[in-house]
Amino acid sequence: APPASPETDPVARGAVLVAVANCGSCHTPRGEDGNPVADKMLAGGVVQDEVASNITPDEKTGIGSWSEEEIAHLLQTGMEPNGEMVEGAMAQQIERRFSKLTNADALAIAAYLKSIPAVANDPSAQ
Repeated sequence: APPASPETDPVARGAVLVAVANCGSCHTPRGEDGNPVADKMLAGGVVQDEVASNITPDEKTGIGSWSEEEIAHLLQTGMEPNGEMVEGAMAQQIERRFSKLTNADALAIAAYLKSIPAVANDPSAQ
């Protein structure tokens, strides 16, 4: 069989990249049984002693006010739109993995994150 063709639509490609990078394992809260809370997918969670941000397009608790370019810039550099640097486990992921993304792939992830349903969730309040 011929090799699979990579997804070219940015949102679809971003969905694949988010799945491959396993973003939901940190950025999705877990229920009492340890399973991800499906209706809060990517809405932020607590991992050990760190808070993984809400990366849905919710305006108040997520990244809804960020542009796709700002999201892509954070993935590649670790710098938030306000100039602060990401710390902890996410900073390590950026250094080891996301900083190596092509601009097109970083923008595809951003396009996907902006396309998913917004979920109001403040993981630091958990």
